[in-house]
Amino acid sequence: MPRKATLLNSLSRGRIRTSYNKYNFFNLYKKSKVDFKSKTLFQQKWTAKQETRAYHGEHITEGRWQQFFDPKLASVAQLDASLRRSASSKPLSPTPFLLQTYAVLEKRLDFALFRAMFASSVRQARQFILHGYVKVNGVVIKHPGMTLKPGDLFSVKPAKVLQAMGAKKLSLLEALKVDKKQVVLWNKYVKEAKENSREVWNKKMEKFKDLDENDPKKIKFMEFLKMYNKSLESAQYNDLKNCSPEYFLNGIISIIAKEGSNTLSAKNFESIVEKDIKLSQEVFKCYQDLLKLDELAYEQLKEKKPAELKELAHKLMSPSKNNKEALSESSKKSIRTALHQLSTLTKQYETAIIEHYKTIKASENTSTIPFDPQWAQRLQYHDAIKIEELQEDEKKAQQAINLPWQRHVFGRQEPSKPYFTPWKPRPFLAPLAILPHHLEISFKTCNAVYLRDPVARPGHSEVISPFDIPIHERAYMYYIRKGK
Repeated sequence: MPRKATLLNSLSRGRIRTSYNKYNFFNLYKKSKVDFKSKTLFQQKWTAKQETRAYHGEHITEGRWQQFFDPKLASVAQLDASLRRSASSKPLSPTPFLLQTYAVLEKRLDFALFRAMFASSVRQARQFILHGYVKVNGVVIKHPGMTLKPGDLFSVKPAKVLQAMGAKKLSLLEALKVDKKQVVLWNKYVKEAKENSREVWNKKMEKFKDLDENDPKKIKFMEFLKMYNKSLESAQYNDLKNCSPEYFLNGIISIIAKEGSNTLSAKNFESIVEKDIKLSQEVFKCYQDLLKLDELAYEQLKEKKPAELKELAHKLMSPSKNNKEALSESSKKSIRTALHQLSTLTKQYETAIIEHYKTIKASENTSTIPFDPQWAQRLQYHDAIKIEELQEDEKKAQQAINLPWQRHVFGRQEPSKPYFTPWKPRPFLAPLAILPHHLEISFKTCNAVYLRDPVARPGHSEVISPFDIPIHERAYMYYIRKGK
């Protein structure tokens, strides 16, 4: 039976445990160097034993640990004399043999699970094993103390790893309180953006520009810039492909069919040349020449469908022999004049399209996107969150949240999951996350291979420990006191 889990993360005792708990991280942060000056030799050994055993196998009873203890410490010897010195011709660092005092525990299945970051503590790893969530070489194993051999493959149920290493799932009430704050801040931001759009835009660009190159936000923003420029290139290609005299003629005919032909002005044709609305005057001139055609009378166009209008534009651009003969001389002259103007307009608009996309293209060198005058107008205020109405109905709450970065209740994208969704790692994980040398881990499949027993090398030990050599030295002295 393991020891009872009493005062494991006590801040007053300040013991360091094999755990990713935030209180354990605080104990590690405030831990001062162990003072041996005022202690007798036995007190030094006892203190070292207390500190190291609190981290290495605290759930194992002292009597059982002494059965595991092996005074022969494994290490790697440099047999070749050329390897006994570093590249700078300086002697290599001494091998920290005494850090191998607790190496025998690293062979245990529960420790291997924790070192592979499949559980948040050794005690949780033990629980996963006892509940049948762990397999070794494809066989379910329910013995936490199983000794692994080199080459053994062990795996954990992925859902349990996500739960163990993921952030805590909030209750619906807690999540709605977070969403309420987010909505208030978003509405404040939208108001400020609508009042001072350019100033807010510049602040936003400066914020991304000042980020470190390795910052995840900067990396994500640079990926967005690449996708943004790629989408602009695609849009430019499509606009240039569609830019033709027939495109303009079809646009003019569609506006005549929709608005009539008596009250039209250059402003009505701005939608056709939205990349450069100054060219709407040229479109209006083409329209005036086309007014002389009987085929473009409003009475004939108003009942036609868009597909029929498009077909009519195609016929006028490429009339058949019979259609040409049916046209009067004045109609032919009007068509020729309009086609000439449309061809000139097409060249002008192609240049305008290229210039337009140049001005709005993002610069990856300066990490900025040119100011868009319309961006603030596209921002929408979010309705206030009424917690009293939503806390009893999660489906209604999910529909009520419509923030640009979040379309669900905070941390509850999938309410059935026992962890924060979308998944994110638990807080304070990075300082404690250390990949061991003796394991090969696949986080995608939640599998790991036990490569070999951990050994000591010059200047390095493969046993992960927060304590230095003097403490391990005295702990080792304590356990060999009977001359083993």
